[in-house]
Amino acid sequence: MALRRIASASLALGIVGSLAGATGAFASDTATSSIAAYTLIAPTSEVPSGLLARAVIASGAGCPALSGSTGAGRTFALRMQLRPKPALAGAAYSAVEVCERGIPVDTVSAMVGSRVIPAALPRRIERIAISGDSGCRITSWEVQDCSNTSAWPLARISRNMAKDNPDVIINLGDYFYREAVCPADNQSLCASSPPPPGNLPVTGSAMGWIADALIPMQPVFDAAPILMLRGNHESCARGGIGFFLFFSPQRSTALQCAPSIVDGAVVVPSDDISPTWHVSWQVGASDATAHTLDLEVIDSAYGQDGTVSSFAAIQRSSYVAAASHVSKSRPDEAWLLTHRPIFGMTSTQLTNGGPVWNSADQAAAAQGLLGGFSLLLSSHIHVAQAVNIPGQPGQIVLGNGASSLFPATGYDTPSYGPLSNLDGSTLSPLATPYPAPTSTWTDVRFGYAIATPGARSTSWTLEHRDDRGRPFALCAVARRSANCRSTS
Repeated sequence: MALRRIASASLALGIVGSLAGATGAFASDTATSSIAAYTLIAPTSEVPSGLLARAVIASGAGCPALSGSTGAGRTFALRMQLRPKPALAGAAYSAVEVCERGIPVDTVSAMVGSRVIPAALPRRIERIAISGDSGCRITSWEVQDCSNTSAWPLARISRNMAKDNPDVIINLGDYFYREAVCPADNQSLCASSPPPPGNLPVTGSAMGWIADALIPMQPVFDAAPILMLRGNHESCARGGIGFFLFFSPQRSTALQCAPSIVDGAVVVPSDDISPTWHVSWQVGASDATAHTLDLEVIDSAYGQDGTVSSFAAIQRSSYVAAASHVSKSRPDEAWLLTHRPIFGMTSTQLTNGGPVWNSADQAAAAQGLLGGFSLLLSSHIHVAQAVNIPGQPGQIVLGNGASSLFPATGYDTPSYGPLSNLDGSTLSPLATPYPAPTSTWTDVRFGYAIATPGARSTSWTLEHRDDRGRPFALCAVARRSANCRSTS
């Protein structure tokens, strides 16, 4: 058994090394055999400090220690614990294990093995980096050039985002895109991409996750604690097993996408949305303007984009929970974070003459529950976008994080609102249409955003930056509106 475990560890590191050669961004921690290490923002109900240390290791290597020091000058060394892995995940995830440990309260420095990780949030947050939709798309109908840092610039975006020295990072979901065997005539584009597993009814695998996220995202893992959302690419039938193993911040969700055997067939759950959770930070440009920001995190991995389905009623409980928490806690301001935008537009080039409004189930599920929020943050649509609907919080979409972009044109401001048809008629008898937008803005280029608080409690500036870190647009967020303009 010992020899088998050693062989497994060596094999895993060898495969990871070959993937690293393709993406050019991997440095193994030989002291701990860790493939990646990072700090997740987590609910304080599960981790008192709100920070959870994670390490991805080769199977059989043994969990490293989490060590560090506190503000009182005390040092600590804690053995990390294995995160449960689905028993039926089999060969798709056999090469790796995941270790985790809550970072103690009042920690000022921390290491996983010999690798330094972010240990704490500042007392007052002044810079938030935000991005989403980052993986390299490989499907039967489209192959992104994963070997070209201009065509798939995730590693470049990660490096430039880290250089901006954010206090915290928000990723809005959709990390896993390697969902098909690389076509024979596109081998030069796929960068040795691992194929989907043959033993499971899913497209995700550990090696796919390593190539799509763990290697190219390491610069942002080193830069700051990161809040990870689940996207539709992390549904259980796609990359869900990997999301709950690597990135879900809740200890209780490790087995949420665990396969089971039903009538002799291996199946995975569907419509398995996670409970809404939240974090609260002190933010401000100075001590005089410091205030409480509540972030409500909603799992929108499922649902229909173009129609209202019965799933909207299931999803509504997530928005009820978010609205209820904001109503009870009464923060100075609150943002709602969910992968699928409640008010997001896609290009007319993609709608076949139908309405441009996206995520109909989310728009229906959220009706009447957004009064306590000053801003909606999402991705899902592969552009940078801002939408203002009368009586609703401004919606900012940041889905330009490296996955292949949507068409560059076709985003004129619609004369009809979400949940309406082009002629203004009701899209579905299950939901009431929203008013037409007062303004929209869309820019189609790779990048991310840096959010900084203003002098008032609900005023922010979001600077959009391209994959090389150059500013290209500016958004002013105030009075529940998000008004953006291109600057280059």
